[in-house]
Amino acid sequence: LQLEEVINQDWVLSSLTKEGVQKEPLAEIEISLRFSADGLSGSAGCNRYFAAYQTEGDNQLSITGIATTRMFCPQPAGVMVQEQDFVQLLSEVETYRICPDQLTLYANGQKHRLVFNKR
Repeated sequence: LQLEEVINQDWVLSSLTKEGVQKEPLAEIEISLRFSADGLSGSAGCNRYFAAYQTEGDNQLSITGIATTRMFCPQPAGVMVQEQDFVQLLSEVETYRICPDQLTLYANGQKHRLVFNKR
């Protein structure tokens, strides 16, 4: 599937892999993603985020201009670090793959990975 085929579909993060270490999102924290015709947006766990994106052939994807709201969430422990990692990885995305119910974003030559399930 191509990105254009999942416009306005909601996705929820199921795992985040950074430096080869895979983590599931903290319990009770939902990190989401939604591509629309004019950008992408979602929840980074505490704050909402907004960004621009561009696609090219071979499932290449570039996400730029990420902006977030500026709330601080003290609970659960680690939520702000998780959010920081998520936004960082999002900004480094290079390629994507979509299966019917799963969206995977890859960065750093596929060493980093964000896996989302269809809501």
